[in-house]
Amino acid sequence: MSDPLQGYDVTISIIGENGPELVGQYQEAEITVTNELQEYLETGERIPRQLDGQIGIEGKLTRGMLHVDVIQRIMGSGTIRRGEAIPQSPRFTIETTLKNSNKGYDGRIRVEQAVFNELALYITAGAEVVKKDLSFKAEGISQA
Repeated sequence: MSDPLQGYDVTISIIGENGPELVGQYQEAEITVTNELQEYLETGERIPRQLDGQIGIEGKLTRGMLHVDVIQRIMGSGTIRRGEAIPQSPRFTIETTLKNSNKGYDGRIRVEQAVFNELALYITAGAEVVKKDLSFKAEGISQA
């Protein structure tokens, strides 16, 4: 019987157009793939057929804050104000590597064309690490 994967067996990185972005490994990744099923009720039936619908890929990354220019890195502009032109959001690849030779695991899950649609900063006084959560929506997902 194999042991389950643990956090020690997984690394998470973000790759932008110019290579690795938001450098370092993330503490947590949550990836959700949804299929918005469409119900079709045939004549004389009480139980509907489930037809494929729109597929959504989204998630969240959590990490201690390492860069003060996080708005520039995530949104493509360091200033976001009413009345100013805002560039198209940068696209990223989020790659999780699952590797532990002793347990027989070796693979990747790659989220493609990810756009960060939410940046949340958690700042408290004292010794706590400043934490940031990055929520994203993506246009693709693959296993390698």
